[in-house]
Amino acid sequence: MSNMSKLAKLATTSTPTSPAISSPVPIRVIVVDNDGIFRDMLTHSLSKLGYDIINVSESGALYRELINHSIDIVILETDLPGDSGLTIAAQLRSMHKTRLLGIVILTCHTELKMRIDGLDSGADVVIAKPVTASEIHAQLQSLYRRLSMNTQAAGPTPWEFIKTEWKLITPSNVEIPLTHLETLLIDILASNNGEPVRRKDIISTALNQNPMAYDERRLEAIISRLRRKISKYYALSQPIKVAHSIGYSFADKIERR
Repeated sequence: MSNMSKLAKLATTSTPTSPAISSPVPIRVIVVDNDGIFRDMLTHSLSKLGYDIINVSESGALYRELINHSIDIVILETDLPGDSGLTIAAQLRSMHKTRLLGIVILTCHTELKMRIDGLDSGADVVIAKPVTASEIHAQLQSLYRRLSMNTQAAGPTPWEFIKTEWKLITPSNVEIPLTHLETLLIDILASNNGEPVRRKDIISTALNQNPMAYDERRLEAIISRLRRKISKYYALSQPIKVAHSIGYSFADKIERR
């Protein structure tokens, strides 16, 4: 199908007016399609509905985005340069970090075998083109509901802290690189099993400073920067809590390794 035909298909179909499912943050979606016109039109339509959209044209760019961002759903065209959409779907399902992603396959091939191959590759949904933004929106809503129910049934996914690698991993498997000082802070907070750690203990143990001589405003600034960094990578919750008049805690479940 030509670019102009795809563009006309999207343009002649009204954009759905119902908003994306209510959630603490927008549903985060990556669109992977080498047809720039279709990709931009779909991105525009879904963005207006409140989705947080990134669009790329091939697998290498997709993998870079997945390393740097927390994503809920990936929309894959089957006929991509390099790795096909089916190959990418299978790779995403095989990797620990991306195995729980929602995956939607878009294809110009209408035969039943392609739909079966798409599902076999690990896709949750296979949609034949031409397709409207309204249909994609409806499928994303349905898929996100299923993903949310699965997450609730399984219970909260813990954070992971790898001290030797100066790394904190979010429940969505996004790696947050830490400085040496941030690693020491996370280490003492994570070791206290959700209970607050007193400021003077953080200062003496993690910062290796004399609590009597140390300006606590410096600690507040360091913690504030670390909280902002975590929020940049994971907006669903802020695990570092302020215990007023006491200190700080890592309130979410965390595994140390």
